[in-house]
Amino acid sequence: MNDIIAGKNEIVGAPEACKNGGAGIAAEGRGAGRASALGRLFRRERDANPERGAARMKVKLGVVGLSACAGVTTMACALARYLANQRRHATACVELSDGDEGLTGWNYDMMGMERRFAGREFHSFYGRMAGGGRVGGLTNMDEGINWVLRLPGEGEAALDAQQLTSLVNNVAGDVTVCDFSARLGFGVEEPSARRELLMRLLKEMDLLVCMVNPSPSKLLGGAGRLGMLKEMEMGGHRVLYAVNMFCKGVNRKELMGFLRPRACCHVPEIPLVELLEAEYNCKNPYQAAGVKAAMTDMIEIVLKELGF
Repeated sequence: MNDIIAGKNEIVGAPEACKNGGAGIAAEGRGAGRASALGRLFRRERDANPERGAARMKVKLGVVGLSACAGVTTMACALARYLANQRRHATACVELSDGDEGLTGWNYDMMGMERRFAGREFHSFYGRMAGGGRVGGLTNMDEGINWVLRLPGEGEAALDAQQLTSLVNNVAGDVTVCDFSARLGFGVEEPSARRELLMRLLKEMDLLVCMVNPSPSKLLGGAGRLGMLKEMEMGGHRVLYAVNMFCKGVNRKELMGFLRPRACCHVPEIPLVELLEAEYNCKNPYQAAGVKAAMTDMIEIVLKELGF
């Protein structure tokens, strides 16, 4: 019943209105017209004053992997870059980590932040919060994105569930893209406290994009994470599954039988050379032509799910 349509990226197994970005829902009567007018007024007000817009509305978009090597950080960075390019939203990209996985600073290095912020201070949100400080109004703005990342060697700045939740909800920006690529509560073997922390943070999101590595071994390794996401879906949370590295080698029937998604789309294979060139040049992956071409359709599907 559910399937991935090769050659045409669209939500599968979702209501028709989702496929058309809500176009299937007709606006009728004066009430709809009034709502449309208010929407335009709000957009003008938000564009004129991003901070006021952020106070009135905050959308939280989480990107999580079903397993390791699923492309979570690439997707989170691409979503943030796409939103920043639109210039309609104050965008933040937040790396979520409790500091225990020993990989702190990886995203910072991958994005070349030391070079990007040469001559400028890159504020440590994690360090400040771990020391009892506040982060309201603090920003690391670069190319229209407020970057909230762990710095190299910042593993000692561990935050608890309340602090991480506060970070997500108080970072400057009206759209916050959360990168769950760290090993936060990863796998069924993790201590229950870390799994509970992950679940709490996932439930803060307005929409979750679950990146899927279609390798059978990676799917089996992600069975525990899939169970968590299905539990959330049963509780009313929205999850969009995105199959990364989609190609002819993927058995679509078996994949869909394993995932049983409400909504699913795919990202075609991205040439490794594009990702390497972007990292060597300290660029956002989405700035590479091949990455942009491969991911734009899927990003637009995600934003339509959010009602953008």
